[in-house]
Order: sequence, then C-alpha cells, then structure tokens
Amino acid sequence: MVNVITDSNETKKHMDDRLNLHQDSITKMSYNVVKICFEMMNATTNLRFTNTWGYRDKNGNWQGIVDDLIKKKADLGTLTIFTQERLELIDYIAMVGSTAVRFVFREPPLSYVSNIFAMPFTGAVWMAIVVCILGCSLFLYITSKWEATMSMHQFQLDGSWADVIILVIGAVLQQGCTLEPRYAAGRSVTLLLFLALTILYAAYSANIVVLLRAPSSSVRTLPDLLNSPLKLGASDFEYNRYFFKKLNDPIRKAIYDKKIAPKGKKPNFYSMKEGVERIRRGLFAFHMESNPGYRLIQETYLEGEKCDLVEIDYINEIDPWVPGQKRSPFKDLFKINFMKIRESGVQWCLHRRLHVPRPRCSGSVATFSSVGFTDMLPAMLATLYGVMLAPAVLLLEIVYHRLTVLRQRRKIQLKHHHSGKAFIQHRKK
Repeated sequence: MVNVITDSNETKKHMDDRLNLHQDSITKMSYNVVKICFEMMNATTNLRFTNTWGYRDKNGNWQGIVDDLIKKKADLGTLTIFTQERLELIDYIAMVGSTAVRFVFREPPLSYVSNIFAMPFTGAVWMAIVVCILGCSLFLYITSKWEATMSMHQFQLDGSWADVIILVIGAVLQQGCTLEPRYAAGRSVTLLLFLALTILYAAYSANIVVLLRAPSSSVRTLPDLLNSPLKLGASDFEYNRYFFKKLNDPIRKAIYDKKIAPKGKKPNFYSMKEGVERIRRGLFAFHMESNPGYRLIQETYLEGEKCDLVEIDYINEIDPWVPGQKRSPFKDLFKINFMKIRESGVQWCLHRRLHVPRPRCSGSVATFSSVGFTDMLPAMLATLYGVMLAPAVLLLEIVYHRLTVLRQRRKIQLKHHHSGKAFIQHRKK
C-alpha cells in the first residue's frame, strides 16, 4: 500500500497508534481499513510512502500514488478524489472513509454586511414614527399659534415653524429645548411626543445592542462568499493548488483569481495552524481538509468561538475512494473484503475513532466582545456628514442675515426718501 505523507514524516511512526491524530488523518483512516483487509486475505502489509496523490507534470508524467499504481509498485493507495484523468489509468475500489475539503469560516458580524441602525424597526414602524412626529408637529404649531394670541413669554413658542421644528428635533434626539408651550393643550401634545419617543428610543437601543454582535447568515453559497467582506485562503497542499486552477466555471475562477491568488500578490496559501488561527480571528474563510482542521479547532478554540462556524463546499466532489491497479487480479477480493468490513460496522468504528465532526458549542456562552469602528461606521459617517454640513449651514445663515440687513436698510432708505419728497411737496404748496 502506498501512503501519502503531507504533514510530517513522524506519521510513518504513528500509523498504528492514536498519536498525532491531526497529522495526515486521511492517510491513517484509509490505512487502518486496508490493513484489516490485508489481514482478512492473509497477506503481508508492505508500506510505501509518497508526498502527493498523483498529478500529471509538464512532461506528461504521473507522480505519487498514480505513478506507483501504474508501475505496479503498489496494489492500493490512500483515499483519492475522483478525476477523469485518473479513471483512465487506475480503478477505484471502495469508499473506506469520508472526509471533506471545504471553506470554513466564522459567520461575520451583522454590522459588516448590513446597516444595523436601520434594522431594529420594520418599514411599517418607521412609517408610524414619521406620521407620529408630523402629527405632533402640526398640533404643536396650531397650539403655539393660539398661545401667541393669548400672551407671550421669553421661553414660549412664538407660533413659527422654526421653533416647532427645533422642539421636535430635541424630542427625537432625547434632548430638551428652551422654548416650550405654556398652556395645557400644547403641554399635553409635548408630553405625548416625548413619552412615545422615549419608549421607541429604549426599544431601538436594546435592538442595536443585540444586533452589534449578532452573526450574519448572508454567506451560504459561493457567490455570497465571492461578494462578502471575508478574506480567503487555502491550506498549502498540492491538491488545493491543483483543483483551484482546474475548476474554471465563472464563480470558482473569480474566487481564485480575485481572493485566493490575486495578480501581483502572493497567493494566500497557509499552514493548517495559521489558517485555523485566522478563522478564529474572524472575517477569514479557509479552504482546508475538515478532519484535521476541526480537530485543531476543537483543541484551540474557546467554547463561544465554536458556535458560528460555517462551511461551504468548493470542489463539490463525492467522498474519496481507495485507488488500485487497473484490472488488478485482486480487485474482486479487495471489494468483497471492504464490503464485509463496512457491513460489520468495523469501518464505522474506525471512522468514529479518527474522524472529528464540526465542533458544536454546548449551549449559549456569554462572552465579552468589543465594538470596533466598522460596527459604528454608519453612526460615525452621520457625525462626519453633520460636521461637514455645519459650515455650509453657517454660511447660508450669514448670507441670509446680511440679505435681511440690506433689505431693512433699503426699506429705511426708501421710507426716508418718500418722507423727504412728501416734505418738499408740502413746502411748495
């Protein structure tokens, strides 16, 4: 049997024990089943090792497992993914284990993909708030007009729309105003306005606090992954480089060209340890073999960091099978014994011992998480726009004030001019 070693040469020493299970897990899984098959055939196990599954080089020569099977140096190999080129040269005997190579990432916070400041209320609630504010503004304007005819005070609304708008803005922003109604009708409207907006403000704030750390479920497919703010990387194995270049449909090609290996930059291929750590930090999707990756996640992540893991299939292949020589005389014997191992439950037992499922958190865990600039970006942009708008409003107020002063001066001049003409005409008479 030829076995693929990609993680460490120490794997050769631990093929029969349970040490260093995170290294070359797929090799150990297939070897343990094949060893039982050989024992059932009363055959002596002879192990060979290589560092690749088998790909065609530039000269058209095969390497790794496929090369050993073609040259009849081995009868079986490590679990291998189906490809059209390999099917012409080798036979796939049986599926003796399962693994997956997928993008794994933590769900990005909702604030990274949506404007959370517009999400607490539905469209109908926002419309009701606008109607409430406009209705209260109209009633305040009517009551202030009526109060201005009754009496005036320095802190009383003078019946203009400007004073009403300032009062309403103060209520919306949970601030006060120096001007206020003096009679019961206007005060009742003001009390109802502040009471309604205070309740809405409390509900809105509570929703914002929840949404700030809520995960987003918007990344579930390859197009979502391509258009998401997530950075992408892949484990530094030959099969990743092979399949990323081989799959040429538009979405997969765009993922590789734009996010995995953009032109002019170093391709994003990382070791398993570094890739898993980047997943933990967030906003990073790592294309890896799930079994060793999940084992490392199980050992290194906190409980709360396991709750939002998501995986997306990129290669979209079936489970790998054990490869064998083309038209081998032992092919039928291998198939029968592998079927017996599978039907007796031994294969499932080995699978459970060596395979690690996707980690699941045990209930909700309360953990502290800080809020960054990205979470508060809409609020900070609103502040920035307000700061930029303030000088423009100031200039308009200055221009309006000067125009008002000039208009008053012209009125006074015209008044004096008409008075002078009237006086001269009176003297002439």
